[in-house]
Amino acid sequence: MQKGIAYSTVVIIALLGILLVSIWSYSQLSLGSQYSGTYSSRTSQDIAVSRLEETKRVLTQNIIYSVQSTALDTASNGGTQYGVTYWYCDSEPTPPELSEVNFAMSNGTLNLLNAYIASFPDSELAKAGVQVTNYGCSGIYDPGQTNCMQQDSAQCQGFQASGTQGGTIQVTTPSQVQYTGSIAADATSNRFYWIYYKLYDDTKKSGLLSTIATGLRAACPNRGLSADGRLQFALSKVCDYYESLFAEPDGTKYVKCDLQILCANTANPVACVNTPCERPQVNQQLCWQTASQSSIDGEKFVNDFVNSLGGKAVSAQGGGFAGIRIKIALTDTKFNIPSSQGLQPLVWNLWAQTQVQNQECRPIDSGS
Repeated sequence: MQKGIAYSTVVIIALLGILLVSIWSYSQLSLGSQYSGTYSSRTSQDIAVSRLEETKRVLTQNIIYSVQSTALDTASNGGTQYGVTYWYCDSEPTPPELSEVNFAMSNGTLNLLNAYIASFPDSELAKAGVQVTNYGCSGIYDPGQTNCMQQDSAQCQGFQASGTQGGTIQVTTPSQVQYTGSIAADATSNRFYWIYYKLYDDTKKSGLLSTIATGLRAACPNRGLSADGRLQFALSKVCDYYESLFAEPDGTKYVKCDLQILCANTANPVACVNTPCERPQVNQQLCWQTASQSSIDGEKFVNDFVNSLGGKAVSAQGGGFAGIRIKIALTDTKFNIPSSQGLQPLVWNLWAQTQVQNQECRPIDSGS
């Protein structure tokens, strides 16, 4: 008798399961897919709106990809739209201003975004009756100087990009709906602006030139070193300096430095400082209203730092000792960023062309 009751219970449970699955399947069919025909529970307007929202999501993802790729390219160029950006030109600190950096970021992001839109007619969404027009501007919004000048990068590990001035999305079938307005997205796990702000600050203080000067003095105890030997010794300290500049509060050094000596001459210093290193003035206005939450005041940095002790350390003693032209690559290993070549670390390149002033060895330096 108990076996019969147990068997009946199993049958009832199975029937209930089949019934629930049937109800669920019917509900899914009633909802339909975003490209399906019209079902009783979805009007043609619902389907059109669904396609419009899907297009907005696709464009938002494309903005993220576009700005992340542009960040890689801009950092590789040294912060501008030009292939080579000199942060030191003819012995003067010449880091790119925030407006130059954001101009390059905006243009690059907009070009990639509109390149995607140009290929949109071949997409499944276009075949389903969706049309998209180009955007006229891409806004870039960084976390600001206050957040990005902290030793800990936690408050400056991303930024926002937008598509504005155009970008009409129109759905023509099975019903007509249209959206004209901005779209925005957050680019995360990218320390582009953290490195930029700190590097800008350091360059205005002539950190590189001071480091080389300190290295020349540190080589004084070794009287056997030639002029070229002293210069090489001083340059060997450069990467240690930059890796320490970007060290985390716990001492972790995610930013790795590589120094490439393009030219170094102690016999004829001017031989290494004859490459045009000035860049043209940015003569176009940013297409969005606010570049960042707290932009850099370049004039303030000049007034505060260029005439500081650190900025004058190299030229304080003697005459021209050497001429150098170098490239410094700063690779951030903390995050990898999506690009057309796959995941890539952010690499900030900066070029420097300068005369190195002599640092006379004093008795206290040479140990005599």
